[in-house]
Amino acid sequence: MKNKIYTLLIVFCFVLVSGCVSQQDMLNIQNRLTALESQGSSNLSTYNQVGSRIESFESQIHHIKQSQDLIEKQFREQYAGVKANSNTSRHEIRQITGRLEEIEYHLKKKFNVLKQSKGKTDQGNIPLDQINARLKKIETYLGLEANGIPKNPAPAKQTDPVEKTPEALMYNKAKKAFDSNDFETARIQFVNFLKKYPQSSDADNAQFWMGEIYYREKWYEKAILEYQKVIEEYPAGNKVPSALLKQGMAFLELNDKTNASLILKELTKKFPDASESKLAEKKLNDL
Repeated sequence: MKNKIYTLLIVFCFVLVSGCVSQQDMLNIQNRLTALESQGSSNLSTYNQVGSRIESFESQIHHIKQSQDLIEKQFREQYAGVKANSNTSRHEIRQITGRLEEIEYHLKKKFNVLKQSKGKTDQGNIPLDQINARLKKIETYLGLEANGIPKNPAPAKQTDPVEKTPEALMYNKAKKAFDSNDFETARIQFVNFLKKYPQSSDADNAQFWMGEIYYREKWYEKAILEYQKVIEEYPAGNKVPSALLKQGMAFLELNDKTNASLILKELTKKFPDASESKLAEKKLNDL
């Protein structure tokens, strides 16, 4: 376009120089110059509009890219959260597995000790004659007849009814929950009782009922451990034969006849006169 303008100017100058240019020719040339300038302005406006549209497109593309980056970031965060939850679940499973392996290890350790001590118990049994002789001496010392009745019984003293202590009330409440098959309540109350009254005369009973709760819930591994606490922590208590019997029965429920047989035999040797031993012998005959 500029070349055309320059060409017209040259022609205009040439006409002036030649002296042959009329006024009408000058007007025509001026009109053409004005039209060319107007067209140039229009083209410039169009160019500016195109530039504005290009800038608008670039802005839209920038916003789209920002939205895409935000979506990708949210996806990565959600994926990281899912992965973290998965890792947490795997960690919890490993903890449970480790706990079960620990229980299995302690059980094997305890019963290996029992196997090693099996020969010793055979040698430690006191002959029945010696036991009877000792009983007779005790009866003589206490002034008892052979049937266990005192030779000169003293008149019974009239005593007032004894009000139950908080210890007895707490134990009875836990036992009542157990008898009602409310095992969760009984478990909590027996645990609290053992913490508060560890030296109670009912402590071995409470510990035994803890084993019974797990046995009735068919969690035999846990029941075995609770019965073992009765045997180890209350060896002089009257619940040891029952704990041994139920421990052997729990092993039978787990189809572990080897350990069941070992426990039941130990029961019959240590407590031959106990009613639990008769049940143990029957179980052994059925193996």
